[in-house]
Amino acid sequence: MSKSAEAWMPLYVGDYLGDTQRLTTEQHGAYILLILDYWRNGPAPDDDGVLQSITKLDRAAWKRNRPALERLFRVVDGHWTHKRIEREIENAKTNQDRRSSKAQKAAQARWGNSSGDAKGKAPSMPQALHDQCAPPSPSPSPIGDSSEADASGAEAPKADPPEAKPIDLKAAIFASGVPLLVDGGATPSAARSMLGKWRRDYGDGAVLDALAAAQAEAASAPIAWITRTLEARNDRSPRSRNIFDRPSAWAPRPGMAGAEPASLDD
Repeated sequence: MSKSAEAWMPLYVGDYLGDTQRLTTEQHGAYILLILDYWRNGPAPDDDGVLQSITKLDRAAWKRNRPALERLFRVVDGHWTHKRIEREIENAKTNQDRRSSKAQKAAQARWGNSSGDAKGKAPSMPQALHDQCAPPSPSPSPIGDSSEADASGAEAPKADPPEAKPIDLKAAIFASGVPLLVDGGATPSAARSMLGKWRRDYGDGAVLDALAAAQAEAASAPIAWITRTLEARNDRSPRSRNIFDRPSAWAPRPGMAGAEPASLDD
């Protein structure tokens, strides 16, 4: 299973409790560990040493609890198989493929890619910044090769180098951020809306840093990951900001006590 699909596992509480009513507390812990290992690594071999290692039970405890746990699995071809977990793994793979296909189509619509590789074509943060920079100016030709040198050998006037193009941070954020969020399951419209909200609440610099970090970590849920990162770096959520962070809301108006009288020239 891919990294993004194995990052979370569905657990239906009612179904779980219905199947495990007669397990002891120790057996519940061992069963959960077996399920988690199954989700990441597939069916475990029918080997007491391996199963004991997975459940973290000592030899005597594993020998005592094995019969109760084995009833929840089926031993097929020397492995402990589980019909429900196999079905959930297939569902997770199907959902991941569907989200990936949706992200690819969104990226193709946004960027005109036809390769079908949305994630591979999404620009990284350095690429997005590089695209906003002006290309280097060409070096002037030597005087002896210049066709514009006059008959006396005087150097022809040189054109002024092109003005450096400032980096458009907003364009870099959207160029790299929209494909990243779309690949995580957001629609292009929702991705642009979220990027705009982050820019408003935290500023372009912080958002650029968070996007680059999310790309480096290959975050499977980038919106939640970036939101937590921005809140942690700013030491608070935008919703928790103090009202005194916005002094303009408390600025006295003309006519209020403490306000300066309006100018007669206005």
